Amino acid sequence: MRAIKAFNRNLQATLGSGVMTMEAGKTYREKEAKCAHNGFHCAENPLCALGYYNSMDSRFFIVEAGGDINQDGNGTRISCTELTLIKEITRIQLAALACEYIRKYPDREENETHLCKDKGAATVKEDFIIVRGKNPIAKGVKGSYLFLLKEEKDTRNIQEIYPVYVDGKQIKANVYYGLRGGKLCIKKN
Repeated sequence: MRAIKAFNRNLQATLGSGVMTMEAGKTYREKEAKCAHNGFHCAENPLCALGYYNSMDSRFFIVEAGGDINQDGNGTRISCTELTLIKEITRIQLAALACEYIRKYPDREENETHLCKDKGAATVKEDFIIVRGKNPIAKGVKGSYLFLLKEEKDTRNIQEIYPVYVDGKQIKANVYYGLRGGKLCIKKN
């Protein structure tokens, strides 16, 4: 199954037996897989990966998790006996994948970093915030990214995903933006 794995800037992750450095394109194997104990950990929900490596220099990979797979109900955390690093993605690509994940599974409970209900703010340059709701609004510092996920009127289904880059000119820093009629507009606090 495809998932997301996070690493520190040196492409290292902590395993039950210590720290392991990995390489793109390689397949790694462990004897057992039990979440929080052993095996290679990754997550189905891209935002879940941020719970483990959230610094701005963290690195993220789309991975293929195989062999024996164990899930423990702690978010979408997975432990597996085989892991292949498929492709490195940027932090913002991770955000876009998270938006698609939320669209695909709108009713799954989320308690993730970088995700707010109705109103949120991106407070770090080159970072992001995802805001979902009937009328989501978000603001950010210059150089940040906002993802507005508009829900359908009577369900949690995602009707629209609207990505925004806060350039400081066309999209002003620290100003709330929302959607009206499918278009981006300035919102009052």
